[in-house]
Amino acid sequence: MTRKTILITGCSSGFGRRTALDLARRGWHVLGTVRKESDGASLVQEAEQQHCGYNITPLLCDITHGEQIEKLLAEVKDILLAEQPTSRGETPHLDALLNNAGTAYGGPIELMPLEDIRAQFELNVFAQVAVTQAFLPLLKVARGKIIFVSSISGRISVPVTGVYSASKYALEALGDALRLELAPFGVRVSIIEPASSPTSIWRTSLQRSFEHIGDASENGPYVRLLKMAEKSAIQSSQTGFPVQKFADTVVRILESARPRARYGVPFSASLLMTLRRLMPDILWDRLIRLAMRW
Repeated sequence: MTRKTILITGCSSGFGRRTALDLARRGWHVLGTVRKESDGASLVQEAEQQHCGYNITPLLCDITHGEQIEKLLAEVKDILLAEQPTSRGETPHLDALLNNAGTAYGGPIELMPLEDIRAQFELNVFAQVAVTQAFLPLLKVARGKIIFVSSISGRISVPVTGVYSASKYALEALGDALRLELAPFGVRVSIIEPASSPTSIWRTSLQRSFEHIGDASENGPYVRLLKMAEKSAIQSSQTGFPVQKFADTVVRILESARPRARYGVPFSASLLMTLRRLMPDILWDRLIRLAMRW
């Protein structure tokens, strides 16, 4: 029996790595993109320690570069054709795509360099579309599933994370449209909206933001805001939800005949997003400013 195959972007660490290992243990053939050969080697090594190394194939790819996506597509096709009994000229099938790769740039919008904002959208939005477009022919043959990794920030925007939220808001819109557009082809599209977890990447990003503050006397309020955000990021990295909950959610989607459009992780994230949707803006703003002492 042919193994089911999933392509996961961003498997070097965090959500992607944990999910890749979890699915490999369950018998999936995981094609995981990494940006460094050392990351791919360590991923396979960890999988071998868990006796599932034969189910993981790391592939080098920076998905912000179109030519590397083309190379990735060719590699994936070769791998699938070697495993699947297809006739000459037929398109091989890919059972699932997890668009997991992403990054975060934090800071007051006024002070963020435009190149950082463009880089944020390049990886979190444009690269996601490019990968999805490239692999849709393979997914349509399999009537497969596409999972986008958004964020609670894709539904709630607060100070310091505005640009990151904007990129995730865009991803939410793309996911909604694709879910409807691809329905006639039998391709299911779901969005995962994680809250903060121990994989938080905000601390490094916020340190970068401090470099753009400039005159501390003129931008004093921003300094206070960033320090509060940094404190919150440290707490989240220590107390966030277990990464395994994310992997478990991916499994639920893959095993469901009719997966939902959205999955908040953990459940408290769904509650907070619902609260934000129902609460008047003026009251929400007051609560956020009070919480951030802003």
